[in-house]
Amino acid sequence: MSAGVVSAAALSAAARRAPAIRHALLRWFDAHRRDLPWRRDRDPYRVWVSEVMLQQTRIEVVLDAYERFLAAFPDVGSLARASEDDVLSQWSGLGYYSRARSLHRAARSIASAGGTTFPRDHDAARRLPGVGPYTAAAVLSIAHEAPLPAVDGNVVRVLSRLARFGLPDARGEPHASLAQRLLDRVRPGDWNQALMELGQTVCAPRAPRCEVCPIAAHCRARGDGAIALHPPPRARRAQERHSLRLVVLRDRRGRVVLERGVFQHLRHLWLPPLADGNATLPARLRDAGEFRHAILHRTFAVRVQEALLAPKALERAMAVDEVHGERRVFDADAIATIGRSSLLTKALRLGGASHLV
Repeated sequence: MSAGVVSAAALSAAARRAPAIRHALLRWFDAHRRDLPWRRDRDPYRVWVSEVMLQQTRIEVVLDAYERFLAAFPDVGSLARASEDDVLSQWSGLGYYSRARSLHRAARSIASAGGTTFPRDHDAARRLPGVGPYTAAAVLSIAHEAPLPAVDGNVVRVLSRLARFGLPDARGEPHASLAQRLLDRVRPGDWNQALMELGQTVCAPRAPRCEVCPIAAHCRARGDGAIALHPPPRARRAQERHSLRLVVLRDRRGRVVLERGVFQHLRHLWLPPLADGNATLPARLRDAGEFRHAILHRTFAVRVQEALLAPKALERAMAVDEVHGERRVFDADAIATIGRSSLLTKALRLGGASHLV
């Protein structure tokens, strides 16, 4: 029997059980939903910020950053008026800084069109930078009860086990069709959050807690003893290994030189100067140590060197030679106003400038 026939049969079977699945899952969610700050109201802007932050980031990491970000930018207008450095500074610690830059560009797009919050129209939402099918569906269903299924990685895992599906294809099928059939059209926002919460807290990738799952009776993978097979693992992208040398230039006033626009994988963030091919660095540098740092599928062996310079020598080191970047001297107050990547933090600590981070 072909995969298409199997998927069609599974869709039909799940559709027949949909009312019972909805009832069981929403009842569980009403009793066990976590008290998260972005669930305390349905303001579209706040929901949007939370959804962007939660992409590829654990809830525990997001909690403090979410409150900090909203204190600085309580609405679309304040975010649109902010500088990129201000936005990246408030994003520090969350990683994947391209999300912050897309959020900032989207806020400016909304404000320039005369809007004051995340658009209610689905097509308008999808035209915003960084807003894909999942984000649009999640925000509009939670904020406005729009009948749109939101399918993220957690939901794919739940649906894969529920119907014994393989991985979704390029169009998200058959998972997208199953999500559409199961969607509770009276409470779509709660339904989407319930599916996501089930995947986060019960239907985990490893060691799922099937004994407390509210929809275990409807799960084909559990019934067939095949939980570990669903979803099947994706082919992993080969890890790339690179070397990187960073130089921490500091003076006795506690200042350092940072540059941006040079390191191609973090062009919009400030880092200590790259050493290789840089003719403006002092001739005598001290080795401070090494550490490993990962950026997506790339692992860097980072060697840190450092030099203590006189204040005027530090300022002369600001020149950028044959690179399209910029350099500035930073003290503790200035560093607090920029996005601080974990790569910067590790390098400064190793290079004798831990007082700055």
